[in-house]
Amino acid sequence: MDWFHCNRCFRRRGQDFAVSTCGHICCAACIIPKQCNICGASCSYLPITDKMKPQEKVFFTDPLKLIQSGLEHVTQIALFQRKQKQRTTAFFQHKSAELERRLKEVTEQGYRQLSELKRENAELKKPLSQRRISPGQFPTNGTQHQIPNIFLSSSRIHPGL
Repeated sequence: MDWFHCNRCFRRRGQDFAVSTCGHICCAACIIPKQCNICGASCSYLPITDKMKPQEKVFFTDPLKLIQSGLEHVTQIALFQRKQKQRTTAFFQHKSAELERRLKEVTEQGYRQLSELKRENAELKKPLSQRRISPGQFPTNGTQHQIPNIFLSSSRIHPGL
C-alpha cells in the first residue's frame, strides 16, 4: 500500500495512517479527533493496517490484483457452470440414445407382430378359399339343407306345367 499519502501534509512514509468516514487519508500527525482536517466534516477514523476487514482492505488493494483475483473468481464460476451444462447435456444425450434404442426395439417388435399376424391371417384364409360353399348349400346351425334344384336353375322347365 505504497500509493497513498496524507491528504494534508502529503507525507508518504510511515506506519500510522487512517482513513476518515468522509474518505480522506491522514497521517497520525495530521489527525484531529472527531473532525476531518481536510474538509472539516464531523467524522471518525479507521486505522489503515493489515488487520482491517476484507471489505475495508479492498480499497487499499492494487486494482490489477483485484482484477486478477476477480477474473480468477469469474473463471471458476464460468468453469463450474460449463461443467454443469456439460453434465446436463451428457445426461440428455444418453437419455435420448436410450429412448431411440427403445423406440427401435418397439418398432421392430411391432413389425414382427404385424408380419406374424399377416402370416396367421393368410393361413386362416387358405381353408376358407379351399372350402367354397355351393349356392345350394347353406349351413345353418351346423347342418346343411338341400335346396331343390328347381329353384337353382331358371333354364329348366318345371315338370307338370
